Amino acid sequence: MSVPETRPVGPRTTAYLQPPGGWFLNNAGWICGAEHLVLVDTCATEQRSRRLIEQARSGNRDRGISAVLTHAHGDHANGAGHVELAGGTVRATPAAAEEIRGGPHTHPEIFGEVPWGEISPPELITPVPEPTEMDLGETRIEIHPVPVRAHTGGDLVVHHPADSVLFTGDLLFSGVTPLALHGSIGGWIEALEWVKRFGASTLVPGHGPVTTPAEDVLERQSAYLRWLLAVTTDPEPEHSTLQQRAREHWPEWQDAERHAVNLRRAHAENRGHDFDLADAALAMLSAAGGRIPLDI
Repeated sequence: MSVPETRPVGPRTTAYLQPPGGWFLNNAGWICGAEHLVLVDTCATEQRSRRLIEQARSGNRDRGISAVLTHAHGDHANGAGHVELAGGTVRATPAAAEEIRGGPHTHPEIFGEVPWGEISPPELITPVPEPTEMDLGETRIEIHPVPVRAHTGGDLVVHHPADSVLFTGDLLFSGVTPLALHGSIGGWIEALEWVKRFGASTLVPGHGPVTTPAEDVLERQSAYLRWLLAVTTDPEPEHSTLQQRAREHWPEWQDAERHAVNLRRAHAENRGHDFDLADAALAMLSAAGGRIPLDI
């Protein structure tokens, strides 16, 4: 089982990493002010989320706590109810809040039975429809909803200017194949350009190692998304051939079965037809050789 790692990325900012960063092993983190502690995302299971909250509050129990969720997917949002139980508040974009309230979404048809524990959604989620600042005491953070559909239709990022750190959520994957099951390839390309405008020195991706702009992780992901659109213009693309090409071009990325989804999403956008989510999920399972086991 993956063992979480904490990594200070600034005087008041900590990244919480769950290597190797694959399915449901997301990154989270926190920013600690003089009066308030803000978690960025939670984890997939009750056990992992409780561990995250305990780690963040260690030495900070005199501070209020809240969580900002970068999007609605369960690996980032399933533990939000435990933040509420700890006396905290939860924030997300309106679209993400609506999806989270309808959960939890555990997808047993894809992942089988998993010991999730208690992952009921929080009773109250404060919507963040526009850029917002939070004063934590002696430092401030910025919450920015993503202006386009990208990884999902309800993404946001958290910026801590004082430490020059940007929590990107799943806009950015580091060493892991991105997933556009609920997103937009074209919108995602726009969103990555938007991310650059923050000028942050440190990027905490949704999955995989912490990175910097100089490491070109963002540029490689943008190139991948552009490639998806470039190779799926034909009425009937050879998906199996393209999936193999993707594996060869990005061999260091884990969870390569996701290429099957991303190619189909790109094809739907190119041809202007509805995306068949069920068909894409089946193609992904075929590429994976069956249900995907989770090490969580």
